[in-house]
Amino acid sequence: MQILINVPSLSRKGGVASLFNILELDRAGSHLSLFVIHNNLTPFLRIPIKYIQFAFKLIGTDIVHLNPSLSRKSFLRDAVFAWLTLITSRKLVVYWHGWDNEYESKIKDSKLLKFIFSHSFLQAHVSIVLGSLFEDKLRNLGYKNRVFIETNTAEDKYIGKNQPKTVQPTTEIKILFLSRLEVKKGIYVAIETLQFLNQTAKKYRLIVAGSGSEEDNIKKIAKKNTYCEWVGFVEEESKHNILSSAHILFLPSYSEGLPLSILEGMLYGLPIISRPIGGIPDLIKNEENGFLVGSLNPKDFAEKIRKVAEDQELFLQISTNNINKSIIFSPDNVRKRLMAIYEFAYKN
Repeated sequence: MQILINVPSLSRKGGVASLFNILELDRAGSHLSLFVIHNNLTPFLRIPIKYIQFAFKLIGTDIVHLNPSLSRKSFLRDAVFAWLTLITSRKLVVYWHGWDNEYESKIKDSKLLKFIFSHSFLQAHVSIVLGSLFEDKLRNLGYKNRVFIETNTAEDKYIGKNQPKTVQPTTEIKILFLSRLEVKKGIYVAIETLQFLNQTAKKYRLIVAGSGSEEDNIKKIAKKNTYCEWVGFVEEESKHNILSSAHILFLPSYSEGLPLSILEGMLYGLPIISRPIGGIPDLIKNEENGFLVGSLNPKDFAEKIRKVAEDQELFLQISTNNINKSIIFSPDNVRKRLMAIYEFAYKN
């Protein structure tokens, strides 16, 4: 069984690149190889050349694993990879990593996009999604074959014996925002939430880790406000240190698949404060793993953060629950489940 996995350049920050850097699937054996879909050429040359290279790579391949998002940027590019796989009678596994609701509506409203979707992704032998919500969406678009609900994974190589976290009445609560610095990731909601929290006697600090289009503005805010600390993009041991020192993982994002930062927060025993979007509700249950807030109102987030931070027993219980639950998305377990999915696709 020879498996070919399409991936972005693994030097990229975050997202699918981070997932496959952690999984190191190309080291699982000679039967598995990675095909990088990016190069330094202009798009006019890069995309046709990549399709030609991909077609040659299909020789001797049994299963192709694609990693698209349902978005304008990814849809047409990856549909061609899917079509090439199907017309050469290889088994197709599609692992959906992102889902743009507006683009989903465009597909439903466009005969052309619907035709492309039905002759590419809808023909996949197996689909993998990051939550039951996405399985429902895929079914509503007409997908009939097997769907596996899977998680992303979090790096655990820097953790020794993982102990639950605790808080005391005098503890300065470090709230970690670990994501790209974009409006739709909720960075400004996080900052406003801290303003509400620090109106009380208890001190809270927002640690902002990440880079993005709002980076310069966030730096300015951090310089003017003592409750906000910007540490930039973190990875490897520096990320481990940030997660180890934090108390709560806060991601008030507008839309998501299943963010790696939430898995990382759980792995380190951080209560999670986020929203009931994408695959997050499949993993985070209120008062068991943290709290999910339906609104984008900073006051609502502040209420839940206080509830966790000021109840020592609840904080400890949630921290313990998250460490225990994190075993399901350890790299070893995710690798094993992916290999089982490939076996299923090969035999069916």
